[in-house]
Amino acid sequence: MITLDTQPKIPKNVEHTNLSENTAKEYESLVQQEDEHIERLKTCTKLIWDALTIISQKASVLHMETVKEAADHLHIMELDLRRELFKVRLKKSILANKMK
Repeated sequence: MITLDTQPKIPKNVEHTNLSENTAKEYESLVQQEDEHIERLKTCTKLIWDALTIISQKASVLHMETVKEAADHLHIMELDLRRELFKVRLKKSILANKMK
């Protein structure tokens, strides 16, 4: 049985160049994602510290259950951001190894 290859033949050097370009673009995208996650994490951490400062100064006039719930949500958000940052850094590390 004869099978016809319907895909055009791409010379190896062109195929490698396209792969390298795609890998470089993907790596650059991951770098941008990492930067974005870092900025978001910095902001979240700042909000947590500011909230703790407000709590220490005004705890006596605040509804404590609401304060605890809000602080817990901020903490969960921080953990989620850290997890996402880790995933991006892991992908970036694996891709960097492939680029060697």
